[in-house]
Amino acid sequence: MLIVFLLLCCSDQVAVKQAQVDKLYASLKDLALERRGKLDEVLRLFMLNREIDDIEQWIAEREVVAGSHELGQDYEHVTVSFCSDYYFVYLVHLCVCSCESCMGFIKKFLNGVISVIFYRC
Repeated sequence: MLIVFLLLCCSDQVAVKQAQVDKLYASLKDLALERRGKLDEVLRLFMLNREIDDIEQWIAEREVVAGSHELGQDYEHVTVSFCSDYYFVYLVHLCVCSCESCMGFIKKFLNGVISVIFYRC
């Protein structure tokens, strides 16, 4: 009879400890998910900054080409320059589209930050 009583007492204690561990685990899991979300946001921000730096560098390189006053020495050179200019216009269009998508991302990111700030206050 004493053994049964001890087993029942121990099982109650084990159940209480298990509930405490489960609660702590759930809390830790929530914190980990929150941290993961913040890290994802920071990663996207750094990727955006890298893309912006690349675009700025590309624009600076293209400004040199666009500002050139050289018209060419012969027919082939003029033809290549002409085709390069069309390709340049195409690349500028792609850059504009990329910048527009970056701006959309920035707006979403800032809206998320603002909502988090107001949610916490």
